Amino acid sequence: MFKPKLDRQPNAQLPLQLLLFSTIFLLFSTFIGAVITIHPLYLELFLEKAELVGLVAALPSLAGMAFSLHVGVLADKSGRKRLLIASFLLLSAVLFVFFLNTSLYALIGLQIAFGVAMAPAWIAGEAFIKDISPVGRRGEFRSVFGTFASAGWLIGPLIGGFLAEQFGMRTPYFFAAILFFVPVILALELKDDHWNENRNPESEVSVEENEFFALLTEFLRQRELKVLALGTLSLYFWYAVKWIFGPLFLHYLGYSPFIIGLWIAISSAPYLLFQIPLGKLGDKIGKTKLICLGFVISTIFIIPLGFLQSLSSLLATIFIISLGTTLVDPLIEARITDIVPRERYGAYSGIFEFVKTLGLMLGPVGSSLVVYLFDISYSFIPTVIFFILTLALFLYTRQSLCRI
Repeated sequence: MFKPKLDRQPNAQLPLQLLLFSTIFLLFSTFIGAVITIHPLYLELFLEKAELVGLVAALPSLAGMAFSLHVGVLADKSGRKRLLIASFLLLSAVLFVFFLNTSLYALIGLQIAFGVAMAPAWIAGEAFIKDISPVGRRGEFRSVFGTFASAGWLIGPLIGGFLAEQFGMRTPYFFAAILFFVPVILALELKDDHWNENRNPESEVSVEENEFFALLTEFLRQRELKVLALGTLSLYFWYAVKWIFGPLFLHYLGYSPFIIGLWIAISSAPYLLFQIPLGKLGDKIGKTKLICLGFVISTIFIIPLGFLQSLSSLLATIFIISLGTTLVDPLIEARITDIVPRERYGAYSGIFEFVKTLGLMLGPVGSSLVVYLFDISYSFIPTVIFFILTLALFLYTRQSLCRI
């Protein structure tokens, strides 16, 4: 039986690859975090109403959805490393044009280009971490990777908020565009021979253009994967709302860009502090139980978020909410790794990236509608509805899932 090359390498190489890859995504999330923190305020320079900002902010996710399945298949064929490098270079170019742009029409195109550039990074990244994760330690490996990325989401917003407040709203884009060449250089050192694997006749499972429906049919037949997909959709619905309407809400309350960056950074702190021990705990006692607990915690504390005003209560609440999602995010990914065939990690990463981008699109659109009908204070309520529905489905299927 054919085994991927990474499995045939000495186990001592896997932690080194994990460390290198996690460092790359630490830098990636730092640079993207610096930009996304002030991006809603940047969009507000062109669009006056919060609901319009939400709709335009959904365009990258729409573009990402269009490419996710194709990129996932391409990751299985051509390898993860090539896609990562191409994605980082394209992101650098797009962010530099954001820095220069003054046109609303160009802004629309840039939003689409941003979504196209982001999709390969996440798909190839998730596929690579699945490739190198040993059986029995998948929660731990995914959590180590997630912890490094979360450190970037903590550092990046602080840098972005500081740069925007001290040097202008556009400065974080220039900062990120230039420094994206650092992860490009590091990515050259990744050991990725996956593109050779698909040429082995005993494991040929690559999916051609006309086989997408067969792949989706296979996915839809697996009950647990569908439940995990709904959990992923809900989670990324919340992420989009947090990153777009969180800054707009704080700006509405009169807080500065640096305080907005601090709020976003605090939301990443639980991932940095607890992701690794929770990943190990999930491997021991069952991932689904912790996922359900995470949705309960987050749902309870999202409800009052839009009606708080003091900085201390806003920071404490977002920390607790993120503690709940820290239970959910890495363990969903780890459970997916348990289920799907190794030779299809790229294809299934494409499917779940499609689900993620769907959530990232529905979040701004759904909350924009609520903001238009009511007020920006209600922008977080649609997330509560999604989380309750997701939790209900997890509990409904608990007889099969909670034994995992």
